[in-house]
Amino acid sequence: MAIALLGVVVAAWAAWQRPAESHRPRYILINETAQHDHDLAFRMSLKLAEKQSGIENALVLLASLPPSKTIEQTAVELFNRLRIGARTNGRGILYLYSARENLMKIEVSYDLEGDIPDIYCHRLEEAARTYMLSEIPQDFISELIITTNLRGAGASSDVAQWSRPRWLGSDFLSGGGGALVHGYGRTLAEYDAAIRRLPKAQLSGYAPASNAEASLERYLTSLAAGVGDPRLPLLTEGSRLFRAIVPRDEAQLERIAEFFRAASPYRVLFAADLALVVPQPDHSNLPLLLRRGTDGLWYVDEAKSWTYFHRFEDNRNFLVKFSDNPFLAPLRALRLPNMEHAIYGAHAGTPPLPAYPFSLPAAIGALEDRIREDPQRAANYAALGDLYLFESDWLSKAIACYETASSLAPGEPAYRWRLVDLYLNASRVDRMLAQLKFLSERASADSQTRDWYRYYKKEYDFGSD
Repeated sequence: MAIALLGVVVAAWAAWQRPAESHRPRYILINETAQHDHDLAFRMSLKLAEKQSGIENALVLLASLPPSKTIEQTAVELFNRLRIGARTNGRGILYLYSARENLMKIEVSYDLEGDIPDIYCHRLEEAARTYMLSEIPQDFISELIITTNLRGAGASSDVAQWSRPRWLGSDFLSGGGGALVHGYGRTLAEYDAAIRRLPKAQLSGYAPASNAEASLERYLTSLAAGVGDPRLPLLTEGSRLFRAIVPRDEAQLERIAEFFRAASPYRVLFAADLALVVPQPDHSNLPLLLRRGTDGLWYVDEAKSWTYFHRFEDNRNFLVKFSDNPFLAPLRALRLPNMEHAIYGAHAGTPPLPAYPFSLPAAIGALEDRIREDPQRAANYAALGDLYLFESDWLSKAIACYETASSLAPGEPAYRWRLVDLYLNASRVDRMLAQLKFLSERASADSQTRDWYRYYKKEYDFGSD
């Protein structure tokens, strides 16, 4: 999820239990779960949504429902006590989620019922039962807030309809309490087993081809058809895992296809065994990356579109993350926006690209063996983190590896820069700022890092709201 420079005040849970006071927070976030890593990202979404729509939004995350109360009763009581919409001419939305019951309720003010009807809310509430048990509930919540406000502002025809992906059965995410309950600990073996249990599907038309353009066309066709199945043959093994970790429904995939088709004609750049499909600028797309295997076939590497590139919410064009990206010079030659420099410059880079196909579980197992043999060697954890990140964009695993690497080698700036990127993409803003602070204080000659930290620190100072 891209991060915008926005803020909000956190309201204490006790605030809704007593009569509303004359002074109330401008932006209401109540989080009674044990997970607070994403609070700043939620605050950003609340303020961004109101800025775009003029609708007041309140987000309440409960560990469990109050005794003897349904989620509907709790939502009505919260909506009234918090006076949601009172300062925005009666236009307000409450998003209430209770982690133990895995239930969401969306309550809208009377003035918004025409644009945000019950049937729309019920569909999102049902979708939440799937997405809130994934590893990225923060992405679902932020997208939910933004898209619901777009609908409330009259853009209903342009708003994607969330639903459970057709390929994802009710038991796919079972066994995990969800990231907002007690952390998420699904292993690679568990994901692999869940994927193997999926019902058979007809996917033979989406095989990798011997030329990049043919694989690209088959991939775009699959998106247009809403095929989100992680077993899609033309995906790399890591990208199949990425799809299981970050499930997307049919409407989301169809919208990606529409956006990319609208950005044609796109150009295809080649660098060794990689191909980059570059959309026209100003269309809010990341480029697509394909990878040629030793079998001569071209596979779509969805994970690397996210790990090699980035797009911020306030910028319609993508940026290159690392200066060693093999496509940076060709992209500059195309005179595309944002290509003056890479986000992280030479502070962090990309790992060597292994020949593909290879067994991702075997590669992970080999690095885990090295860690067991030498548990104090930071580089082994960093290598494992890079494998998780660049092959499957598995952020939680990569973060755990790099946090260990940095704890073993606290003076190594490359590990901290990787954590800056990981925390940014995982919407853990507090931790990102902590790493930037450390780096800025120890880089006396690096004025850019110091300026970057001061800028972000100021933008994320919400004390005045």
